[in-house]
Formats: sequence, structure tokens, C-alpha cells
Amino acid sequence: MKRLHRLITFSFLGPFAMTFFIVLFLLLMQFLWRWIDELVGKGLDFKVILELMIYVSASLVPMALPLAVLLSSLMTFGNMGEYYELTAMKASGISLQRIMFPLILLVFLISLGAFFFANNITPYTNLKMKSLLYDVRQQRPELHIKEGEFFNGIDNYSIRINRKNQVTNIMYDLKIYDHTQRRGNVNVIIADSGKMEMTDDKRNVLVTLWHGISYTEMEEDRKKRYNTYPHRTDIFGEQKIVIALTGFDLQRSDENIFKNYYQMLNVKQLARASDSLNTEMSKKNKHFQHSLITYHYFKVRDKSIPSLPVHPPPLITDSVTDMPQQKDTPVNFDSLFASYDPAVRKRIISSALANARSAMNFIENTASNLKYEKKNIRKHEIEWHKKYTLSIACLIFLFVGAPLGAIIRKGGMGMPTVISTVLFILYYVISLIGEKIVRESLVPSYQGIWMSSLILVVVGVFLTYKATNDSSILNVDTYLSYVRSFIGIDKQNILDRKIYLSGKFQSVDLSRDAFRSMLQTLSYQATECKKSIREKTRLRMIVQQILHPKYDNNLTGLVISYNKFFEQIVMSKWFSIKYIRDRLQEFPVLDHPDKYALPEQYGLRVLVLTLFPVFLTYAILYYISLRRTIAKLNFIREKTKFLSEAIENPSLLIDFDN
Repeated sequence: MKRLHRLITFSFLGPFAMTFFIVLFLLLMQFLWRWIDELVGKGLDFKVILELMIYVSASLVPMALPLAVLLSSLMTFGNMGEYYELTAMKASGISLQRIMFPLILLVFLISLGAFFFANNITPYTNLKMKSLLYDVRQQRPELHIKEGEFFNGIDNYSIRINRKNQVTNIMYDLKIYDHTQRRGNVNVIIADSGKMEMTDDKRNVLVTLWHGISYTEMEEDRKKRYNTYPHRTDIFGEQKIVIALTGFDLQRSDENIFKNYYQMLNVKQLARASDSLNTEMSKKNKHFQHSLITYHYFKVRDKSIPSLPVHPPPLITDSVTDMPQQKDTPVNFDSLFASYDPAVRKRIISSALANARSAMNFIENTASNLKYEKKNIRKHEIEWHKKYTLSIACLIFLFVGAPLGAIIRKGGMGMPTVISTVLFILYYVISLIGEKIVRESLVPSYQGIWMSSLILVVVGVFLTYKATNDSSILNVDTYLSYVRSFIGIDKQNILDRKIYLSGKFQSVDLSRDAFRSMLQTLSYQATECKKSIREKTRLRMIVQQILHPKYDNNLTGLVISYNKFFEQIVMSKWFSIKYIRDRLQEFPVLDHPDKYALPEQYGLRVLVLTLFPVFLTYAILYYISLRRTIAKLNFIREKTKFLSEAIENPSLLIDFDN
């Protein structure tokens, strides 16, 4: 048993290591495709790019591990099933669970390592990656001047070119606007051609211009009464300008700015942050209720509006104590409002509308802030649960991939890769849906985040049960055979269904005359069935078959005779003749006439006839079935005639008596 466990373990470790690095590489490429626009053209040092790739790769490890476990377990058990190693193990009395036992222990250790990595390493790498990525996004791009556009990437300079030679990097028809004096376009250089080169330290750019003119506006004397606009024009054959580059070096930000972000926290820090946020939100809710009641619902009266008239209620006498008591009388606000002057009523309405708008704005702003706070809390809760779900997913995917590989029995990188990719995409999509509904506060956090894992657990239990019972539920050949049989293109011949009779000890004594008679009977029945079936291909007969189905007795009798004929041939000495056995291999399977039979209820038949899409589908399938049956009958008729003539050859019957 130890050797068996060692064999299974090492068979798993090789594909696991290979698939892990492949998956990690693909996820890294996905990151590059997403952020390629932010990285290209900024003159980043190779060390910076390598550092960013290392941090990104480390942050993707928890996601790559479950997919690697799924793919490697699928490949391992698929290979063992393809080469009948699982069959040999089960024949020796070893159950599938016992075979999976060493992998369960190994993947359990991988799950613990994944949790440790996600809880301790990933927050650190996320902090480094986010801060570095932020700095890279803030980095100014390198000099990349496009034709026909103004380039303002260099401080205090605006450059425009009409054409650029991509081979020599020579630019033609240059215009350089110098704004270093902060006085506008007072210094303009126009040149026929030029070239720009970065210095070795990447801190300056050397601009070489040929055949141009420099226009410079001189500062005018302010004491003069009229503006004379003095300027200077310089014509040059070659001129070199050194422009200092500022802001092109990568400026590293302080990492403490990002350390409280939820992706940079471990389990304890996330739990503590969630408690603090919930406490703060509870305080904000109480403050909101207090402010709404105090300052909006029961607002202080506007002193410019006269107070309501107060009418003293009448005194009544209590029959028991004979004490005078005041009885509250209802106030009619409409009559009170009508008692005021129009100007006062207008002020009352304006004040009420202002109070209502103020209350509405306060409620909307507070609701928006509370919604943001709630989403922030949900993000922390989601991240807390994901620390566990991605780790447990490794163990769950083992119970999905291993039974699935034992069922499909296909190894290599082809079928397992396709199936594992589809399953992981479904898992990822369900996880995203769960996160979405949690962020919207539609369900609690644990229900949304653990929904995908719960679904996979059910799938894993189902597949393990089916694989333990050697079910072919996911065997592709089973479904392809059913589809081929349903549409009438089954490649199996009739002899393949009767070959099991060749191993029986009893034999049938079949003479040549009896053999010839059976062949002639089959040929005659096939001819008669062909005539009756050809009539059924008409549309009127198809409609009649739907409303008032009639079974073809001729075809039923032919199917019975056809099967009985092959049963007798297989169990007779004629089957030992290779020529006859080869000819019998060519005979097709003849389907039963009620293959496309409709339900017996007349109402359902009328419904099929009424619904045009259903009727059209049934009519096409029924027509194709009839045409294929006619083709098979033609083949049977021709082959039986040929075989009845072939058995007259004495060279074939040298060992048989007449």
C-alpha cells in the first residue's frame, strides 16, 4: 500500500508543479494585458518591472493553487483511468476513496500553506504591488512625439512636427515654443529638420536643429508711451539646445498611505477593522436619527410667522371627584391656516418647503455616506472570507477533479485542460456574482462568498459517488453514441449487437437451402417495407401519422425476422466462414418503427401539430428517419441477393454438406 500511495503522490506532484507555473504565468499575462497601457512608454528600469512582476506573481498564488489542484488531479486520475490502472486497483479491492487518501493529505497540507500564504504573504505583496503600481501610473511618459500633434510632455516647452523618419529618427518641419520665461509664446524656433536624443543619465534631452530661424520678442521699455514690440530674429544652420527633464524619474510613495487598505490586512486586522467600522457606522446611525428628529422633524419656529391662536378648552366636571378638568379638543389645521393673512400663509408655505428640502438633502447625503460605509464594511468582510474560501477550494477541487478524471478516463493536457478551465470559470463567475450581491447588501457576507464553494461541494460529492460506482455519466462516447443512434447515423452494425451469441455452446444446424430461403425472405420483406415507407414520406401522411398513428406491421415483422436471422447465423457453422462473416459485418442496425412515436394523448398530438416549430422539428426528424430506413432497406435487399448468390460458390462450402 505504501508503494501505491507513493506512486499516486509522485504521479500528482509532477502535473501539479507544471500546471501551477502554467496557471501562474497565464494569470500574470492577464495582469500585463490589463495594465500594459500604464507600463509602456514610461522609461521604467528593468529592476522596477521585475520587482512589480514578482509582487504580482506572489499576489496571484492563492488563485493559481485551486486551478492547479483541479487540473493536476484531473490529469492524474485521467491517465490512470486511460491506462486501466484504476480498473486494476478496483479489481484488487481498493476503493476510490482509499486511492485518493494520499492526495487528500497532500492537498490538505497545500490548503494550509495556501491559507498561510494568503494571510501573511499576500497582504505584504499587495501593499508593495499597489504602492509600486500607483507610482508607475503617476510616472510621466517618455518622449514620444507624434506627427501633426503638439507634444507638451516637457515642462515649459511645446513641440510640433509634421513628419518623422522612423529609421533615422529625423524630424522635419519642427516648431518649438519656449515658455521658460512664463510670458507666453515670446520665443519660437522653426527648423527644417532636427533630432532629439536623451543623454546617458536620462536627465536631459539634446535637441539638434538644422536650417532654421529663432524668433524672440524683447522686453519692452514700460516708460514709452506707445508699444513698439521689439523682437530679434536669428538665422542658423545648426543649433543645439539642452533641455532639462524634470518629473521623469520614478518617485516612490510612502507605503503607509496604503497599509490600511483592506487588501493589505490579514485575518485579525480585517476582523478588527470590521468591528471598528461597524461601531462607527452604529454611531453615525444614532447621530443621524438624533439630528433628523431634533433639527428637521421638530424644527424651531420661525419668529417672523405669528404663533397659532390658542383657545382654552372648556372645563368639564368629573362625576366622581367633581374636579374641573381640561379636555383636549382636536385642532383643524386647515381652518387655522385659512385664518392667517395671504402674506403670512405664503411665508408659512415657503418655510415648510425649505424645511422639507433641507430634510430631504440631509437624508440623501447621509444615506449616500452610510451606503459608502456599508460597502467598505462589506469589502472587509469579503476579504476576510476569501482568505478561507480560496484555501478550502484547493481541497474541494480535489474531490471534483479526481472523480471526474476517473469517469472521463482521458489524460494528457487536452480534455482535462478544457474541463478544468470550464469548471474554474464557472466557479469564478459564481464567486463574482456572490461578491456582487454581498457588496449590494442583498445577502449576508458568508452566504454570498461561500455560495460557490457550497455548489462545488455538492458537485464533488455527486462525482465521487458516481466515480465510486463506475458510472459513465460524463463519458463522452456514451452521449455521442446516443446522439448518433437518435439521428440515425450510428456506426455500429447489427453483428456487433449479436456477437455475444458466438460464445454459447449450443449451435444451430442451418442448411444451405434454409440459409438461402432466409435471405430471399429478407429481400422480399425489405422490398415490401420500402414501398409502404415511401408513402409515409409525404407531408399528408406525416400529419396523419401525428393525429392517427399507425404502426407498420411489415416493418415490425422485418425487424423481428432480421434479428432472428442474425442470431441463427452467429450460432451456426456459417459464421466460421471468413468471407460470410465479413459480408455480415456490412449489414446495418435496423431501428424499430416506433422510435419517433409521440405520446398516446390526443391533445398532446394536436398541440404538436398546432405549434409550428415543434411540428417542423418532428416532421424533419421523422422524414430523415424514414429516408435512412429506406436506404437501409435498399442496402439489405442488395446484400441479401448478393449473399444468396455467393453461397452457391463451391469453394466457400467445401466443408459443408448439401
